[in-house]
Amino acid sequence: MNAMAEALGLSLTGCAAIPAAYRERSQIAYRTGKRAVELVLEDIKPLDILSKPAFINAIRVCSALGGSTNAQPHLTAMAKHAGISIDASDWQKYGYEVPLLANVQPAGEYLSESFHRAGGVPAIMWELWQNGLLNEECLSVTGRSIASGLEGRETTDRDVIKSFAKPLRENAGFKVLSGNLFDFAIMKTSVISAAFDKEFLQRPGDLGAFEGRAVVFEGSEDYHARINDPALNIDERSILVIRGAGPLGWPGAAEVVNMQPPNALLQRGITSLPTIGDGRQSGTADSPSILHASPESAAGGGLSWLRDGDIIRIDLNQGSCNALVDENEIARRRSETPPPIVPSKTPWQKIYRQEVNQLVDGAVLESAVEFIDIARQLPRHNH
Repeated sequence: MNAMAEALGLSLTGCAAIPAAYRERSQIAYRTGKRAVELVLEDIKPLDILSKPAFINAIRVCSALGGSTNAQPHLTAMAKHAGISIDASDWQKYGYEVPLLANVQPAGEYLSESFHRAGGVPAIMWELWQNGLLNEECLSVTGRSIASGLEGRETTDRDVIKSFAKPLRENAGFKVLSGNLFDFAIMKTSVISAAFDKEFLQRPGDLGAFEGRAVVFEGSEDYHARINDPALNIDERSILVIRGAGPLGWPGAAEVVNMQPPNALLQRGITSLPTIGDGRQSGTADSPSILHASPESAAGGGLSWLRDGDIIRIDLNQGSCNALVDENEIARRRSETPPPIVPSKTPWQKIYRQEVNQLVDGAVLESAVEFIDIARQLPRHNH
């Protein structure tokens, strides 16, 4: 998210990737504080910087970095609070066909210190700029265009930051999926490994698609308690599904979707299975999970009626994910008691659940987006 802030123009050029122990970190902290005061004097505010083209820049930088799936709800939420619409299709339209340029874990080889030494986020943005994928006139906190800070920022290390012509991977952005299990979910394609691709996406006559048997868990506690239960019969053709992990169900959208296979499969060298969930996963995860399923199970989404043993078909060519279940059977299941929802533990959780929307829309408090630009109105005196 440091990188996303820099891509949006909300932080000084080169700020995002400086390691904490480097002297440059304290130096740019000083420069940031100084510039913050100048921004007040110049009356430049976040809403002057945030625009639809700025968010498109961030989406493209995220893809080129192999960035976190958490960028999707975070950027969407920021846009909503800025009065800008970032919808589900934008991630596919602007981000999917961007190549992977950063050879950094988990999608690549190196650690972030090497990335910083190679030029960091500015070098990635320079590459996009030179290839017509950066909205160069966007304003940044420098008070100038975002492109003005990228002159001379070409990387000095092509092993860590690849060229646009010779990327680590083509089409490295998030794949947007929909179907009868959800209206929206994303899959991080930059971490699809060669082993995962060979096992699941190279079926003769059906390339880029696979089918598997659903194994459903009610939250992370259920997953940890039962993942090694032999009765589940989890094999290399299983799809692990977790529900009750979204904004309403958890509450708060937990990072629990990147589930490991059971120990029996790990011991055989099978380190990754397809996973689906209505929650999130850590941005450092190397699992090509299907995440942020919206509407979530707790909101009546399709994961609520999914059952163990259902066959799920995922087609990355069509951008679809469907349980192969008859419509009449789906209707019958919807009439049954839905999966349990963990009760609210505090008044704040209860209020949150009453107000929050789905991850596709940023999981923001719906009423909060009414109050845009409130800083322009002086508050009432209360003494």
